[in-house]
Amino acid sequence: MCIRDRYRINKRLKAFNNQLGDTLTLLSNAIKAGYSFAQAIDTVAKNAVAPIADEFGRAVREMNLGGSPDEALSNITKRIASADFDLVATAYAIHRTVGGNLAEILDNIAYTIRERVRIKGEIATLTAQARASGTLITFLPLVLATFMFFVTPTYFRPMFDSIIGWALIGLGLFMIFIGNLIIRRVVAIEV
Repeated sequence: MCIRDRYRINKRLKAFNNQLGDTLTLLSNAIKAGYSFAQAIDTVAKNAVAPIADEFGRAVREMNLGGSPDEALSNITKRIASADFDLVATAYAIHRTVGGNLAEILDNIAYTIRERVRIKGEIATLTAQARASGTLITFLPLVLATFMFFVTPTYFRPMFDSIIGWALIGLGLFMIFIGNLIIRRVVAIEV
């Protein structure tokens, strides 16, 4: 899988997860209005926007062909690797086995997902400066070395004329790479 495909998959997953809270509220409201779960999924498929409407539309088609809502939700979970939606599918499966108020369960999950999306946004805002500093710290030695190479070529000539110079250049690049990885690990906060 190429980088462009991974980027598109991640972009679609992020859009799916961002829409999931509102979609679950719509699903819950449809159930409160007296719709069955299958009818509520159909309502979401008709009233939501892509990508979530596409996935729920596929689920409706699967149910129209004889599949159960459990299978349809399971297939969405397989297609979209979303931990949040996996929570919804698991909650529905437990509800079918044990019973209870599905609308209330979906409302609670929607609240949790909305809070998680909000907190992720706050973390991204708070860590933006650290990420920018990490990028600057990573590229500053490379830019400075390139500048010095063109301004005073004799300054760098010993680095390219000996094995020790090449080893030092390699060590420097390796240390810059390790520093960048450490900065990324410090800034990456999981919610």
